[in-house]
Amino acid sequence: MPELLLISLYISGGLVLLYFGADWLVQGAITLALHLGLSPLIVGLTVVALGTSVPEALVSVQAAIGHQGGIAIGNVVGSNILNIALILGLSALINPLKVDSHIVKADVPLLAGATFMLVVLLEDFHISRMEGAFLLLCIVGYVVGNIMTVKKTAPEDNKIDGLEVQEDSGKTFWRDIALLIVGIITLGFGANFLVTGAVDLARIWGLSEALIGLTIVSIGTGTPELATALMAAYRKSADLAIGNAVGSNLFNIMFVLGIAGLVAPLDAKGINSSDLYVMLAVTLLLLPTVWTGRVLDRKEGFLFLAIYVGYLYYLWPT
Repeated sequence: MPELLLISLYISGGLVLLYFGADWLVQGAITLALHLGLSPLIVGLTVVALGTSVPEALVSVQAAIGHQGGIAIGNVVGSNILNIALILGLSALINPLKVDSHIVKADVPLLAGATFMLVVLLEDFHISRMEGAFLLLCIVGYVVGNIMTVKKTAPEDNKIDGLEVQEDSGKTFWRDIALLIVGIITLGFGANFLVTGAVDLARIWGLSEALIGLTIVSIGTGTPELATALMAAYRKSADLAIGNAVGSNLFNIMFVLGIAGLVAPLDAKGINSSDLYVMLAVTLLLLPTVWTGRVLDRKEGFLFLAIYVGYLYYLWPT
């Protein structure tokens, strides 16, 4: 029992550190990016999206270093399923979601393509360093493409409803630099605690590392996205709710797995083809909503939630 209590403290403490670390990192990164001359919209599309994916990145890198590929890959696959099925499902139940932003509409088909690419890459249930480097090149291309798109199109076409990053006067510049540094350090400790606790929990309960990554770890690292999307839905900012989930999934595939695979080759022990197909299926289900201008209504939100609950039931051993 004392060991289980210690593991619970590791996991809960890791989640708390990840949550606050991500928040401080995003605050500091926004101010720094604005002072470097980036527009608020570009900051929202890149810096904020990257910031909310840092918990997943550090957890997966920590797992890669420890040769726990099941946690590293399971974290990404589980987070991507959670971001759409659980987070957007809950968001749609709060308020039906209709996307107006051209940028968000373009990113959803791109996510479908990236998800299909990941399924192909994981056909052998392995991510090599070469594949990790390729994924990192993809995220660089995505970020550069977003910046170029924003610069070339009219401001009214670029607007994402609910995404507002205020210009900073410069009075808090050094405070936010300190927040950025403290956020990175906090995230590092949080990732270490969470992975340590997750691995020990898998050992005690006799569960696979992949299962822990697909469920407990992915739910924990998805906390920033969940908070952002639910608040956006409450404020009726559908573009931000869907854009947050889609952007996070793109960064998870290309940045998180890219950097983790570059650090150490990843073996997806315990990951099944069914996990990859569920991830691809929920992504494709999102396409008609944004491509045809339809609303992701409460019925569809309930469907996404039912898929997520059913997936968890399928995963968890009885």
